[in-house]
Amino acid sequence: MKRDWDLIRRILLTLEQKADRSPLFSDQIANYDAENVAYHFKIMDDAGLIDGENSSVIGAFNYTAYGLTWQGHEFLDQIRNDSIWNKIKSTLRSKSIDLSFDVIKTVATVIIKNAVS
Repeated sequence: MKRDWDLIRRILLTLEQKADRSPLFSDQIANYDAENVAYHFKIMDDAGLIDGENSSVIGAFNYTAYGLTWQGHEFLDQIRNDSIWNKIKSTLRSKSIDLSFDVIKTVATVIIKNAVS
């Protein structure tokens, strides 16, 4: 399965808006397949962006998210703004650079620094 950075951003925003640590289930992200969301929950948990847990049952993969980690909050703070997020994506596309966690963080830092200067 391929990483979907727009889905990752949406998950981060959704988790941040939750008032408590009640579970966010993979079928609660509208317009996305639950298995795809579960996969993204898992890789985001592996990356230290969210607190999650494997909630699979025999024959069916599933993952549940509970909240953001410190690193998840930090990353979201860099990509929260729609204009900055779109500029990150267009900058990387125009240079034919694939989106990766480290590249996104680097480009976001430069864009934010230029916006503040």
